[in-house]
Amino acid sequence: MNYFNNHGVAALLRHAASVAAVFPLRAWTAQPGVILRHDVDLDVQAAYAFSRLVAECGIRSTFFFLVTAETYNVNAAPARRMLRAMADDGFEVALHFDPQVYPEADAALLARHARTEGDILADIIGGPVTSISLHNPSVHGSFMLLDGWNNAYDPAIFGPDRYLSDSRMRFRSDPLAFVAQGAERIVQLLLHPLHYSQSGGPYPLPMLNYLERQTRMVDTMFRVNSEYQDRVGDRLLGALTDAVPHWKL
Repeated sequence: MNYFNNHGVAALLRHAASVAAVFPLRAWTAQPGVILRHDVDLDVQAAYAFSRLVAECGIRSTFFFLVTAETYNVNAAPARRMLRAMADDGFEVALHFDPQVYPEADAALLARHARTEGDILADIIGGPVTSISLHNPSVHGSFMLLDGWNNAYDPAIFGPDRYLSDSRMRFRSDPLAFVAQGAERIVQLLLHPLHYSQSGGPYPLPMLNYLERQTRMVDTMFRVNSEYQDRVGDRLLGALTDAVPHWKL
C-alpha cells in the first residue's frame, strides 16, 4: 500500500483508531494508545489540509509549528486563521522548537526562548500551548527535555520500540503492525503533512507542490499590479505547474 497518498494514509489512520485509542500528546496521561503527531517543517497550508483528512477519520492529533521557520510565518494573517481553525476544531497546536536558531544559548536561555515562542502560538490560537517537539534533533544530536512542557522526546514515549516516523518518506517497519501495539502500551506515530498528496508521489513532488502553492500566493499578491499583469500574464504559474505532472507519473 502507498501510505503517502490520501487514500493510503486515511486507511492507516482508520486502522489505528480501530485497534487503539489515538490522541494528541496533551491527552497522554500514561494510558496505552497511539500519540499521533505532525511536525510542520515547511508549509502551514499542507498542515491545514492534512488536519482536514485526519478529522475525516474521526481523529484529533498534535501539530507542531515552528515560530522560526524560514519558509512560513505563523503570524501572517492566513496562517493565523488556519492555526486558530485547527485549534477550534480540537487539534493541539504546539511548538516545534529549533535550538539551532540560538547557537550561543545555554539550557536556561533556551528554555526562555521556547517559552517566548510558545506564547506567540498561544496568542494566535487563543489558548495555552503545552507541548513541544524539537526540530531535527537527530541532526544536531540533542534530545533535550524542557521543564514545564509535554515533551515529544520524553523517553517514556520515544525510543526504537515505541516511536515510528515517516522521515525520508519511509517507514522502518510496518505502520499497521506498529499502531496495533497501542492496544497494550503507548506508542508515538509521526507523520509529516508535507509528504502526503492525492497521488502520493515521491520526492521531489512534495517540494514541487509546496513551490506551486507559494507561486500561486506570490502571483495573487502581484495581480493588483497592472504592469505585472501585462508583462507576466500566466507565465509565472505555467513555468512551475508544467513541471509538477512529470513527477506524478
